[in-house]
Amino acid sequence: MKWSYSGGRSFRACQRQWYFHNIVGLGQARAPERRRVYLLGKTDSISGWRGRLVDKLITEDIVARQAQGREFPTYREILAIARQRFDKELAFARVNSASDLGVDTKNPYFALFRDDEHHAEADFDRAWEEVQAALRTLYQTDVVKQLIRDADLLVAQRPLQFKILDDVTVTAVPDLLVFETGCQPAIIDWKVHAQGTHDAWMQLATYAIAIERCTSHRDWQDFFDGIARTAETIRLIEVQLLTGAVREHRLTEDDVAAAEDFMETTAYEMACLVDDRKHDELNAEDFLQARSPEACDSCGYRPLCRETVNAD
Repeated sequence: MKWSYSGGRSFRACQRQWYFHNIVGLGQARAPERRRVYLLGKTDSISGWRGRLVDKLITEDIVARQAQGREFPTYREILAIARQRFDKELAFARVNSASDLGVDTKNPYFALFRDDEHHAEADFDRAWEEVQAALRTLYQTDVVKQLIRDADLLVAQRPLQFKILDDVTVTAVPDLLVFETGCQPAIIDWKVHAQGTHDAWMQLATYAIAIERCTSHRDWQDFFDGIARTAETIRLIEVQLLTGAVREHRLTEDDVAAAEDFMETTAYEMACLVDDRKHDELNAEDFLQARSPEACDSCGYRPLCRETVNAD
């Protein structure tokens, strides 16, 4: 079984949402009923889609370019790339639906919106304005630009894994790892929240613990020569791209202990609930639903829960 920070949070908020995402719709499931769950898990709200698009632009069109030794793209260049991607993904989402089980998930401009949400053109205009604002913030945040430019190695969206229980493996995927010879690595996490009030220290703590515990990857293991690889010494940077807030975190022993407790307790609860059973031996009714209406509002699996209620 795999554990991730998002999975742990999802499990605490709504066991059934976790079940749909991590058990039924895991991977490119081929059975029609599982394929539908998989596609529902790929649907986004407009804000979710906008955030994912910004993540992709940073990873594929800024960081990758810098990692290849090419010049940092100008703001005008990245804006042109962003506009093209925005328009093509929006066009794809407008003519495709999660109800079409044959939708091409490999399309480079794949995007799906939730069928039970309706949007006005003003919503998409606002989303484009926020994409521009997020990229503008990135280009105006000197500490991040300097870290990226000074780096000897940039690693974006690299899965890091380590065992937490006998049958549970932690998977952490930091937005960006920054390595510079003679320095502790830095982890940068991008957030595209309109309010910018979410403090990502716990998520960043799980990434730092993953750096400490995972087997060194070949391309970055030499950067730890003579440097202790401990979660408390790794530099953690949270960048709120819509508000311009940059938060640097340094973990204490208590912080690491709290993050480890969250990982271990949620992983143990997941393992006990599943109890080594396969997806066809489990039912949605085995998993508790969210108590908070807000959790349901942001969930793509709402149609499945409604069907379960109607079937009763």
